[in-house]
Amino acid sequence: MVVGVDFDNTIVRYDELFHRIAVERGLIPATTPVRKNDVRDFLRARGRERDWTELQGYVYGPRMAEAQPFPGVIEFFTRAVKQHLPVYIISHKTPTPAVGPAYNLHETARQWLAAQGFFDGARVGLSPEHVYFGTTRPEKIQHIRQTACTHFIDDLEETFLEESFPLSVRRILFGHRERPAGLPDVALAEDWVQVSKYVFDAAK
Repeated sequence: MVVGVDFDNTIVRYDELFHRIAVERGLIPATTPVRKNDVRDFLRARGRERDWTELQGYVYGPRMAEAQPFPGVIEFFTRAVKQHLPVYIISHKTPTPAVGPAYNLHETARQWLAAQGFFDGARVGLSPEHVYFGTTRPEKIQHIRQTACTHFIDDLEETFLEESFPLSVRRILFGHRERPAGLPDVALAEDWVQVSKYVFDAAK
């Protein structure tokens, strides 16, 4: 078994951070629900796509250090490394934001992983060489193939719907309660407890 894991919104939880910064910048009212997608939908409904795009670059750039991991994800990686289960972080992330200052988004993501103890042998112990950031979704899928993943965990159904996504890989859709159309065989995992059951029970 070889496990691949998406980064944004699968390992990292942004809901509170996006909401807080959008309120700080006067982009949304404080009464907006504290969810990243609600911040996005509020801005898009008012024709403010550029504000949303720039906000993403700011959060993923200089404010990235304030983001939090999903509960259970660090324990998952720690257990996988301890059990010598090959695990990779494979993400689709542009090197710099599409709008606004040219923050190095790959570097801030790696710094976040380091700060959370992912590369610390006394904590998680993941090798930095097991982290891949593809600049496009097809490049991300190419990394999934190259690392010979047997399981992949992602919050975006679009990843699994890509024609190039290998059919042999077990697809685990993170943070969803309902199975999307076109993905009859996808496994649903609302949280990292469920992900752990899928992965570690299968590894026995």
